[in-house]
Amino acid sequence: MRCRVELLSPLHIGNGNELKMVDFYLDDEKNTIKRIDFDKFIDYCFESGIKLMEEMNKRQYMTGRDFSITKFMDAKRIDPDGFTSYEVPAIIEKRERESEFAIKEHIKCGGAYIPGSSIKGTIRTALMWYFLNKGDNISVLFAELDAWLRKRRIDLKRIDDQISQKVFGNDARHDILRALRISDTGIIDMKHLEVSEIKIVGNPQDIPVYVENLKTGTEATFGLYLDKYLLNTEKKELNFKNHKLRVYMHVNKICEVCNAFSKKVVEEHLRYQWENYDCESTIDVFEMLRSEIERCDDNEAIVHIGWGGGWYSTTSGLLVETHPKFTTSAEGNKRNWRLREDTLRYKFRLGKNPQTRKYASRFPKTRRVTIKNEPFGWAKITMEW
Repeated sequence: MRCRVELLSPLHIGNGNELKMVDFYLDDEKNTIKRIDFDKFIDYCFESGIKLMEEMNKRQYMTGRDFSITKFMDAKRIDPDGFTSYEVPAIIEKRERESEFAIKEHIKCGGAYIPGSSIKGTIRTALMWYFLNKGDNISVLFAELDAWLRKRRIDLKRIDDQISQKVFGNDARHDILRALRISDTGIIDMKHLEVSEIKIVGNPQDIPVYVENLKTGTEATFGLYLDKYLLNTEKKELNFKNHKLRVYMHVNKICEVCNAFSKKVVEEHLRYQWENYDCESTIDVFEMLRSEIERCDDNEAIVHIGWGGGWYSTTSGLLVETHPKFTTSAEGNKRNWRLREDTLRYKFRLGKNPQTRKYASRFPKTRRVTIKNEPFGWAKITMEW
């Protein structure tokens, strides 16, 4: 099945690499960032008698800062265009040339793309949330949480893995989502990339983050295949025939589940006090997303993909908060508020300040948005037969 994805907000999926100031040229006049082919630049410096490595070592030794290829090229009057592998717009605040920053790189392979595993991951999250909310299925999660509350140390990742096994299957071979196969998107033209400055709303310290991301409005296609043989097989070792999630293994049902989950996440974000942080336009974006969800046809879904979704875009976020022992204050007075040690928030260390070791009265306290107040990672998927 051919599927189309359209980005309703910027999207970043990292490859684990950070671009340092030695990797890119920051053009303040054009508001662009140019990725430098460093090997090509090394060859140029060698041929021109420029002692690049000596300059780099001297700079780092004397200042303790990362080497800035922007400052170096400007000082030597070297045109960066001859060494630029690609150039993207920079949606960032003006900054001092001496200040250091790094950029989280978007995943690429011959160009930018969206991995099928990221799309499948968001479907998996929605299915798990939807299933656990049906009937008394939430007791599966609560029983696991109650058991962990009695332990000295608690690991949210391990709990999530254990619940996932109980919902989808004990291992990769018996996981019902083995029947759902999603390909990577096609290669996306580099003109759809940009670098965005991210502000952490609700954080008392102004520490920006920089990411390379796909722009709002970017479109791409991918393939989706539901293996009917695996879903209908009589082979006992696969254990799919009477699986509790088998009813959801249909395109229209997947869309319904994803929209239900996304609507809940969007509503949680709309409860946040954005206006306290001069982010009123963020409310408009989430209102738009809610409207998009309500207008979806049977073969369409609004989903969150990749980085920046925060606590509520995870399976655990929406469900763990419904546990009666998620958070209980010892005092009702906000000024004297403290978190009891027998709560899940205390066990998970959720909202704990690593410096003061105190817990925030509200969790989650922060959100990530661009300097244009756009949330990250929202997309519309259309299943096309």
